[in-house]
Amino acid sequence: MQDTELSVESEYVLRAISHELRRKMLFLIRDNTSQSYTELLRKLWLSTGKLNFHLKQLTGIIEKQEDGFYVLTKIGEQAVNILEQINSMSENKEQVEILKKISISTSLKQFNPAPEIKRKWYFWAIVIYLFAIWCPVIVTVSVLDLNFLNVLQTGKASLRILANDGVLTGIILLLIFLTCFLLAKYHKTISYEILDTEIAIVKGLFVKTRAIIPFRTITNLVIKQGPIDLLLGISEVIIQTAGESAKAEAEGKIVGMYYAEDLIEEILNLVRLLDPPTYLRDKVPLTKSPKNITAIYSQILSELQKIDEKLTE
Repeated sequence: MQDTELSVESEYVLRAISHELRRKMLFLIRDNTSQSYTELLRKLWLSTGKLNFHLKQLTGIIEKQEDGFYVLTKIGEQAVNILEQINSMSENKEQVEILKKISISTSLKQFNPAPEIKRKWYFWAIVIYLFAIWCPVIVTVSVLDLNFLNVLQTGKASLRILANDGVLTGIILLLIFLTCFLLAKYHKTISYEILDTEIAIVKGLFVKTRAIIPFRTITNLVIKQGPIDLLLGISEVIIQTAGESAKAEAEGKIVGMYYAEDLIEEILNLVRLLDPPTYLRDKVPLTKSPKNITAIYSQILSELQKIDEKLTE
């Protein structure tokens, strides 16, 4: 078997061309010499957010010219040649195994939530402030003619109510702006990392947390996509683990994903490389294992040798 260890540059190229849409982009640019941003949007049926995401992944493989058209770099031309060689590959099992190992070693490792998730947060922040706080307070102040702000001590009731409502509206708008500002800062703190045996979720604006979820404890992966998520083209991956209570919140959530199915397949590929999860094994603590475990292994080996001798007779 050939050595499959790759340089950082090779890993980057293989990771960049690992997605079907990015491969289509490369062939579109190669077949047409160049492509504009608008042409890529139209031909690939992508949103601007998704196209920007894929263009970023192809940095160094394609480049934007002064006229606004995207062309292949020399590395991009080599990447397309690699893709053509893979497509024309015969049924060589050894080569296929090498490619599988390479695809696992160059898979998605570290990523951040899509920027569209901020729009979702902004939307809900505005809705909550307006309908849960602003509307009830304005109605209460207007109906009861409350003057707790002491904006106008005298004057007509209508002017006094209008003044109070204006001050309250200003306060709510200030809170909305502050909340959106903090949400944008919070978005920058979120990062996800797929390691060899676990998933790391880092987040926190004032208190930084790093949650580690071992693959062996994962029991289920759920894709959640609400109406706003569908509109924005993003989804959320919920990671459920063994021992998690039915009413408890999921141990891990990966929000703002463009291609949740690809992420789940990525995780499953790594999980398949591990031993069966602990919850599927015999529930016997390690400290209670038989002391003569070596003798048991020797006995099993001896039995296997006897079976092998009988089969070869």
